[in-house]
Amino acid sequence: MAQSQEKTYRLGIDIGSTTAKAVIFDSEGQIVFHKYGKHNTFIYKALIDTIADAIQLLGDIPVSCAITGTAGMGVCERHGIKFVQEVIAATTVVSRLYPQVKTLVDIGGEDTKMIFFNEGKSPDIR
Repeated sequence: MAQSQEKTYRLGIDIGSTTAKAVIFDSEGQIVFHKYGKHNTFIYKALIDTIADAIQLLGDIPVSCAITGTAGMGVCERHGIKFVQEVIAATTVVSRLYPQVKTLVDIGGEDTKMIFFNEGKSPDIR
């Protein structure tokens, strides 16, 4: 996506063992695009289709991008895209948007994680 407009957008992609999820936020933090679907091991096709859908809806907009998920690291390494470990991504979002939350259960395609939040301490991940 080109870099020709003032407004910048943030694209987050989660490529898990079975699904691909994407969300685009505008500069005010509002969700302007989201997509969720099974990739059936065709990770690149899912990514291309998702980006095409975003462009169709939003046009050619400037985005910063980060990817997470079990299959995301390989994509990032091959293409020089920022990778964020999925538990770090989840705990960061929950801490910022839902500070009252005490426990997060992340059920993925391959494993389950429990994160406990205690005021003044780093999240406890099990």
